[in-house]
Amino acid sequence: MVKYSVIGSVGYVCGEMLRMMVAHPESELVSLLDSYGIDLPVWEHFPHLKGFYDQKIEDLTEENVRAAAKASDVVFIQVPSGDVAKWAKIILEEGKKLIDIGADIRFRDPKVWEKWYGDTHPNPELTHNAVYCIPEIMRDQVKDNPVLANPGCYPTASTLALNPMLKEGAIVENTIVIDAKSGFTGAGRRPATNKLITEAENNFNAYALGGSHRHTPEIEQNIAYITGKDLMQPDTWQYINFQPHLLPTVRGIEVTVYATLNKAYTNDELYKIYSECYKDEPFVKVYPGDTPVNTKWAYGTNFCMMTPTYDARTKRLIVSSVIDNIGKGAAGQAIQNMNLMFGMPETTGLLFPGMYP
Repeated sequence: MVKYSVIGSVGYVCGEMLRMMVAHPESELVSLLDSYGIDLPVWEHFPHLKGFYDQKIEDLTEENVRAAAKASDVVFIQVPSGDVAKWAKIILEEGKKLIDIGADIRFRDPKVWEKWYGDTHPNPELTHNAVYCIPEIMRDQVKDNPVLANPGCYPTASTLALNPMLKEGAIVENTIVIDAKSGFTGAGRRPATNKLITEAENNFNAYALGGSHRHTPEIEQNIAYITGKDLMQPDTWQYINFQPHLLPTVRGIEVTVYATLNKAYTNDELYKIYSECYKDEPFVKVYPGDTPVNTKWAYGTNFCMMTPTYDARTKRLIVSSVIDNIGKGAAGQAIQNMNLMFGMPETTGLLFPGMYP
């Protein structure tokens, strides 16, 4: 039985994690901590969980974090950028494992984080030693490492879409373009004008224009990993164009990945390559070129679904990849990584279909 606690407990990701953990036979919730909603039972933040959990939100203090760590085997963390290191120090002092759902330890070279987040990294050694894991690609890195960086949502959908052809060596360097769209849960639970239904409904827009989104270097680091480049030498990584958009939906991510290939393929050939690459991966589903994937298919799940195709006229790969941004893009993948860390089957508590329609 894996005992776990969560820091940052009133956000959408924690709510989704708790919902998924109901089906996990080898987990037990210890503590929920946050600086918001203190002393309220968790079901007041997530009414659908009433009757499943009776814990109250505890204040996010050093004393409470230490007590939670002592009683837990692993602590999940989702806090504002730059805040992970101080809580990680306490957790590691207690000899426990941690999974960061944010971005603080996703980059092996902390200078990449400093460049894109505009601050000095509070603990460069922590980020250098942590393991970053999309399980379908990097599971071998997890063994015996107590510190794990859970991937971002856009990078998960994008990297899984690119992985088979990167491994084939078929993608021409510096030709990758990623056109990405996410539901509003990706923007978090804090109130903002653009998240009002009167602003968001029947609306669609790009954001972080000009290549400024912080998931850009994360995807570039993943490409570097797959292609065997030095993760401590970001000047050797190939560049991508990554452009996110906001969909007027609650959940779901769709990324359309474009890349120039060094030889021609048919759709059937791509379907075979992708199916072979992911044949042993229970959470990746590949569809033939005449079946475009839908975000709805992945709602509430830990699945990534994709349709690879080839445009013979422009000699470009075009892959549509979908996930639930707070499922495979956050909570589901964090649970999958927890399973890996503790030697359980990755599917434990996660192998269920989506909600459809």
